[in-house]
Amino acid sequence: MSLWRLAVTPRWWGILGFTVAFAVVCVGLGQWQFDRRAQAQAAIALLDANYERYTIDLTTILETPAEFDVSEKWRSVRVTGVYLSSDIIYVRTRSGPGGIGFEQLAPLQTPSGVVFVVNRGWLPANGDNSAPAETPAVPSGAVEIGARLIPSEKLIAGRDAPAGQIATINLETIGDRVDADVYHGWYGRLEYESPATDAGAPWEKPVLDEGPHLSYALQWYVFAIMGFYGYGWALRKEARGDVVPERKIRARRSDEDIEDAALDATRVR
Repeated sequence: MSLWRLAVTPRWWGILGFTVAFAVVCVGLGQWQFDRRAQAQAAIALLDANYERYTIDLTTILETPAEFDVSEKWRSVRVTGVYLSSDIIYVRTRSGPGGIGFEQLAPLQTPSGVVFVVNRGWLPANGDNSAPAETPAVPSGAVEIGARLIPSEKLIAGRDAPAGQIATINLETIGDRVDADVYHGWYGRLEYESPATDAGAPWEKPVLDEGPHLSYALQWYVFAIMGFYGYGWALRKEARGDVVPERKIRARRSDEDIEDAALDATRVR
């Protein structure tokens, strides 16, 4: 059978349809990887841009506690107020310079009465990882701090923590704990404190990379092309007679079985 006559048979139409569907899926997955790469590149650009910007008063960026603009992430802000030392909270199971430990959250009540949550750094855990090995005291009285804006975290269903600890930095939950109005879109990673006291491990500029998304995207496009190559190779091979369809093989075996049965019947026992 000629190549083109074979290609328009119902079986090969079905194979072509499967090949096209496979290619569409591959292209979709490749585009998804390109989108993820673009998101990673945008996150890197935002980090680099905002880390170099000058420090600005918190109220200049956030006029209300509910205000949130993702483009402000990593901005350095200046805040004054008084720490609520009786409402210190520790975030459990956080990785840091010494492994898994805690992060110290200190609510800072601003002159307007709204609380800005300050993450004062990572602390090592005790022997059984149930609590911080050390609990640095916050400055008493009026304090000025510099911090970088970080978005509130989402709650994770089913994850809880002992008294005085929290599983995720969800600012609305923290507001309920301290019984005060808090900035619930952003908290701050401490840069400096005046007057200064001991705090956790200082925060360093994160190192972000775009990951392997480009190579994964290209691989999916290659898989799509390989699908059509495989289709053409198999079609040509069968058109040349190098491959016999399974249904013909079954038919040949059926004919051979009939002939063998007829021969057996004529044998003299």
